[in-house]
Amino acid sequence: MSAADLGIDYGTFGNVFVLGNGKGGVGKTTLTGNMSAKAAREKLKTLAIDVNGQGNLRRELGYGKQDEGAAFAESMRNGTALVPIAGVRENLDVVPGGKNVRELNDIFISLATSQGPLAAFLRLAQCLQPILPKYDAVFIDSPPENPNLLIMCLAAARWVITPVKSDAASLEDGLRDFAQSFSMVKGQINPLLTLLGVVHFSSQRNATNVHKDVEGRAKKILGKVAHTFETVIGQSESTSKLAREASNSCPVFELNQRRLAGDRTVPEAAGALAEDHDNLTLEVFARAQSLRSAA
Repeated sequence: MSAADLGIDYGTFGNVFVLGNGKGGVGKTTLTGNMSAKAAREKLKTLAIDVNGQGNLRRELGYGKQDEGAAFAESMRNGTALVPIAGVRENLDVVPGGKNVRELNDIFISLATSQGPLAAFLRLAQCLQPILPKYDAVFIDSPPENPNLLIMCLAAARWVITPVKSDAASLEDGLRDFAQSFSMVKGQINPLLTLLGVVHFSSQRNATNVHKDVEGRAKKILGKVAHTFETVIGQSESTSKLAREASNSCPVFELNQRRLAGDRTVPEAAGALAEDHDNLTLEVFARAQSLRSAA
């Protein structure tokens, strides 16, 4: 049995990006929020999906707790189309996460038992496929340290973006776990799945030697052809913390717009960090288009 036998047409998943690493705290949620917001500002109809029990994407986009993933879990349980929150930003819809998303692992086990592992791994793809025609770009924030749900996310995507930090846990433990899941999905479920690139997250922009070391270590795990994006997401703890505060909960771009309008509570570093996120998003789209054209 294959994905096609279960009704999955991977030709329709060409604009789906998943943020993946086996370790938490490497920037997946922050990148999902900021890249989704940038795509929407580029007039692309965009969807962000939060596959996390903490539901922290709301801290990047400010839509509140909503139903804490209840509708998401219900769709996954029944195999019906996802129902996003519309208009979180102009051109941006969101499938929110939260405590109810923690039910997905039980749903996965139930499906694997009753219908087989392939049906379980493809459930997110099954629920996402009906709404794909509505969107020009879809970003999936995958959960850490849950191989079953990571595989489910990879099986619902075309492109993979892997953020890393320079610590050993992120580069070695997290990437090794991720690489195993990626290889399994590409080899057995989703042959079109492509590692788009590795992102240096929360790194000093001019730390060239550190970047070369990270790139080399990533290639040892992911393969010599693994691409590393030129754009580095720089460090600014004060800016990142401010953006995620409950009173703000916004992409860094919007925080910087406030600074430019005269809000002196926003650090000057917000400008450079906003530029990093915007440049990375454009680089991601350019590389995906280049690989599509070469195929």
